[in-house]
This record gives sequence, structure tokens and C-alpha cells, in this order.
Amino acid sequence: MASVTKLEVAAWGLVLAVLGAEVGLVVSRPWDHHVALSLSGTHVSNLSPSEPVTPSPGAKCPDVVVHRVEQPQTIPRSAWVHASDGVNVRAAPSSSATRLTTLATGTQLSLLAEQTNPDGSAWDRIRLGDGRDGWLSGRYTTNYPIAPASTDSLKIWLPAGYQFQSVTAGKAQARYKGGPLALLYVESGVKDQAPAETMVPAGLPSRSSWTARPTEQVLVGDLSASDRVFGIRLASAGCPALVHEVRITTAARYYDLIFLVDESSSSVVAQLLDSATVQ
Repeated sequence: MASVTKLEVAAWGLVLAVLGAEVGLVVSRPWDHHVALSLSGTHVSNLSPSEPVTPSPGAKCPDVVVHRVEQPQTIPRSAWVHASDGVNVRAAPSSSATRLTTLATGTQLSLLAEQTNPDGSAWDRIRLGDGRDGWLSGRYTTNYPIAPASTDSLKIWLPAGYQFQSVTAGKAQARYKGGPLALLYVESGVKDQAPAETMVPAGLPSRSSWTARPTEQVLVGDLSASDRVFGIRLASAGCPALVHEVRITTAARYYDLIFLVDESSSSVVAQLLDSATVQ
């Protein structure tokens, strides 16, 4: 764990004031992902982007399309930091390059260039308030606006327009402006009382009809979990969808997350999990 001294904080104070953030203790994390315990605020880009693009729901299953307003794939363009505890900005596109600052979740950026290294890692170039150019991992930026959403057990950054609605004690759903189906179902409780399998939300077909897809290991904050993916067919609309099922456990509690998305939105789930922390 690397700590930031008072002198270093003072030296960087002017830069971070321009960015609308404050720097605190920083802890190294995978993929150049860092804990920023006292980061806050949002830097709003001066970029005037082209008209944003809204993904077309198509004819397959519009009720499970993840609503998000994507920026055109041009440079320059806006992007948003979605790492749950901040992301480093470095002097060069490498995790070993000098760290210039750390940006908080939700910070809006103006991307000036993109680069893919021989190892496959993607990096985005931005300009800091003091005029210096910096690079951050493209793994932790989205090309659509995000906003915080919380339950009593989970904080996560969702595409703008989604908010949680409480169902019963320990259960909540995140819907887009009162839409018919939820993007995210959350249930939490005492670890010793966790059900053997995640409870299937009302409106979804029975688990016996689900078709298993490959499972991936993920991190939610510092906690490891499995993202189990299943193909389903919604009875209400007669169309295909995907379920991402994630169980997170701590010493005392369990947290069950079910994401309901269309096939083309499946990659969004990884970005949402990157931004999540359990409470």
C-alpha cells in the first residue's frame, strides 16, 4: 500500500482543484485500478461532442435493452470513469509510468487519443488542468453517461436514467424510468441465511429452462465473485435475453445480483460490476 504525504497532497492540490477532485490514500490494484479514499467531484469536459447515439433496441427483445446514450466512436469524445475506487492518470500509456493523479468514479473526461499496446491493454489520453497530457486505462472508462444508484447494501454506477426501487427488506430493483423489466435485481442478507441458489425474480422463467453460458471470475471492489451467464427466453415477450448472476460474500453477509440484458448489452455488465461496492 502506497500512502500520500501531506507535502505531496499540497503539491498536487492545484491540479486536483481544477479537476474537481481531492487526493487521499492510494492503494495499488490490478489493471492500474486504485483505491482513492477521499476522491470526490466531477471534472466536466469542455468538449462539445457530436449528437450522442442511442442504441437501437432492434426487434428481438426491446424490454431488456440497456438504455444508454453512447458517444460517437470519434476522437475527441467524452467518456466517464467507472472504476469503483478511482483510476490513475499516468505520464505514459503504461502501468509502470509515473502517476500524475487519480480520478474519481463518475469523472467526465475528454479523450484526445486512444492506444492499444502490444500486450493488448487499451489506454486513453486526456489533458489535465495544468496543460499536461496523461494516460489512463481504457478498461475503466465508458462512452455513455453514468450516475450513482444505491440500496442499503450496494452502491453502483448505472447508465443515466436508472434508479433503484425497494421491493421488500433486503431486496431492490433498478429500472429505467419505470420500465417494465429491471436491469438489476439485488438481494442481501445474513450470510448464514443465504439460499443455496439465487432467488429467481418474478417475471423471469424458471431456472430449469435457463441455458448455461461460460462463467467468468470478476472483482467487485476487493471481493472476488463468479459471473454466471445464462440464456433465457422471456415468456411475456417471447424473445431471448441473458441473465448474469453474481453472488458476493463477506464474513457476515451475502449479496445476490441478477442482471437482465440483451445479448448486445452483455459487456455492459462488466463495467457495472467494476463500479460496484457493497455496504
